[in-house]
Amino acid sequence: MPFTVRVHLLEPLYQASGPQPGRAEWPPHPARLFCALVSVADLDDPVEEAALRWLESQPAPLIRVPAQTAEAVTARHAWVPTNAVAKEPGHAVLPGRTNGGSPKSWPQRVLRHPEVAFVWEVEPPQSVRTVLDAIAARVPYFGRATGHALLSAQTSPAREDGSEGDADFAEWQPLQSDDRVKAASTLRVPYPGYLQRLRAAFDAQQPAWQQAQSLRYRVRGGEPPAEPVKDHGPYRDLVTFSFSPGIAVDPGYTLAVTAALRAAVMSRLDSAGHDVRAMPQVHGHKDKNDQARLCAYLGLPFVGHEHADGMLRGVAIALPHDLPLLHRRALLGVLLHFDGGLRKLAVPSMGAPLDLSYVKPTASVLKTVQSRNWTRPSRVWTTALPMILDHFPKGGDRGLEESVVKSCRMAGLPVPEHVEVVRRGGLLPGTRDLAGHQLRRKAGERPLPSCHVRLHFARPLDGPVVLGSKKTFGLGLCLPGPTTTETAS
Repeated sequence: MPFTVRVHLLEPLYQASGPQPGRAEWPPHPARLFCALVSVADLDDPVEEAALRWLESQPAPLIRVPAQTAEAVTARHAWVPTNAVAKEPGHAVLPGRTNGGSPKSWPQRVLRHPEVAFVWEVEPPQSVRTVLDAIAARVPYFGRATGHALLSAQTSPAREDGSEGDADFAEWQPLQSDDRVKAASTLRVPYPGYLQRLRAAFDAQQPAWQQAQSLRYRVRGGEPPAEPVKDHGPYRDLVTFSFSPGIAVDPGYTLAVTAALRAAVMSRLDSAGHDVRAMPQVHGHKDKNDQARLCAYLGLPFVGHEHADGMLRGVAIALPHDLPLLHRRALLGVLLHFDGGLRKLAVPSMGAPLDLSYVKPTASVLKTVQSRNWTRPSRVWTTALPMILDHFPKGGDRGLEESVVKSCRMAGLPVPEHVEVVRRGGLLPGTRDLAGHQLRRKAGERPLPSCHVRLHFARPLDGPVVLGSKKTFGLGLCLPGPTTTETAS
């Protein structure tokens, strides 16, 4: 029998901010339910922790919601208390008010029936079900704190009370990563290791929402999946090299490593008798009016796995589609064949040169250094290394999303449907924040803002995907979906 967590709202309203400004989240995201359970669980109790780990390891649930809902005409308004005591105006002037003397508002959804259910097509052990039901019973609200609710967990037939499965309810089901479906929505979902990420985020005072992974959902009974249609990124090939087993480089050295990689490539081209000056897409010093794409020199970090540490495990060179055939042949020749191929990488200030091994596309090696790991088509791409914006955003942090979209255009990528941006902390397990000096190649460079992003495209996009002002040196490198965590090693 399926395992179901039911949410009964005490008012026929669902109050939660969604990814679209000014609109309520709909349907409710499974990650929101998981976070609600975590917020009231006793994580020092190994039994409750084990029950939550069982839940996060299950495939994404089906979501059953009222079929007739509407965005509320009037948002909910409320005063917001503040913990700050030293900022003006003080509490004596405007007690508890933090936004210029105006109440804060939250979008809300009006529901015909105040019932929502999350259904996993798996029956848990009886002990796990009992513990999860006890945890669910403690949850006081769902969505905003004003959305009072009663939660329960049970294994039972889906239509036990006759209210589900008819025209009054709709079911949202998760999609496969390659399904091409109109009117699909991207929802945040739990995944193996999510609980650990939430605990680490709490200790680091980071928001919980940026720890989630995403998955596309559609209403059951909608149009069937069509053949997937792909967009092509700006690069044709990705040639990868791994470091020796057991060798890992701190991601703070990314710009030093990739600069050394470019220097090594140009040195080998020169030694092989090629005119390097005639290859602007390789050395990067091209005329302003030249629209040709540059080669990208990349460090490959271990991210996206619950045990990921963000350390570089190898390097790669991305060759653009418009690279002249003769230049492509020359580049591949010096990387793979000339004088035994590229086998050493000397990075200033790092001591002995790093040993490199070319990774064949079919090689059975660490997934991080396989070209497929960075090139397979996906609708969702998330930064594995922070991106540096191409310019200062207008309006400070409020203009970050617009700036990221512009960087996508400048990188030769389609305009994303939706962009998630965080200034601190990553959106993938293992991603690191880098210090200011680690984000600049030269001392006199402008300190452009850095951020981590998750890009949601309308159609699957071939990689590699790398964006931002340091894209040719590896910052802004993105990891493709699936949007749930998978084994990266």
